[in-house]
Amino acid sequence: MRNPSVPDLYISDPPIRDTLNTKTSKDQDQVVERCRPFLAAQADGLSFNHYGVAHLDRQRHIKFVRKQLGKLPAPFMAVDASRPWVFYWCLNSLSLLGADVSMYREPLIETARSMQNANGGFGGGFGQTSHLATTYAMVLALTIVGGEPAYEVIDRRAMWKWLSALKQRDGGFQMALGGEVDVSLSPDSPAWAPDSDLFTNLADYVRRCKNPDSAHCRSL
Repeated sequence: MRNPSVPDLYISDPPIRDTLNTKTSKDQDQVVERCRPFLAAQADGLSFNHYGVAHLDRQRHIKFVRKQLGKLPAPFMAVDASRPWVFYWCLNSLSLLGADVSMYREPLIETARSMQNANGGFGGGFGQTSHLATTYAMVLALTIVGGEPAYEVIDRRAMWKWLSALKQRDGGFQMALGGEVDVSLSPDSPAWAPDSDLFTNLADYVRRCKNPDSAHCRSL
């Protein structure tokens, strides 16, 4: 039985198709052809439940994710500035799949230390500028492997000061010192005082961001 939550659009050819063929459109067609049998609950060699959802092959997923935490091939240089995200995605996947992640604790601790800057934030890789997104990912990864040694890697005092320097008056944060801001500010809007509460105006900022047409918030 097909999954009723999957629209017909995703399991059939589009009613209108651009006749211009490009490398991108050909690559997209290949992806569609590979994904369509799974969406239509017709993939060979898989069993589907009565909702049309394939049964999870847990061990194959675990094997695949563990491979991504090993030595990666050259093309992965393109995500060199996103290493904390790779750690988080993989470790979180393993955790959700019920796999043991304790074996990654010590390697992650050593890697995290090499990527933490004096201001307490984490860069995307060794020697890279502290960035709020990669710091978020690294903290999550350390939390997933758990244990006091992992938590102690984080220089909380320095990170608090760094976050305070990123905080803006209307609740938003810069992503990096001198970098982009994910909230529109007036030219004379002063930065947040370093000793201020990080959570002040944050709830209001999040509320404004719920409106995708809001001029007060823009996506990164």
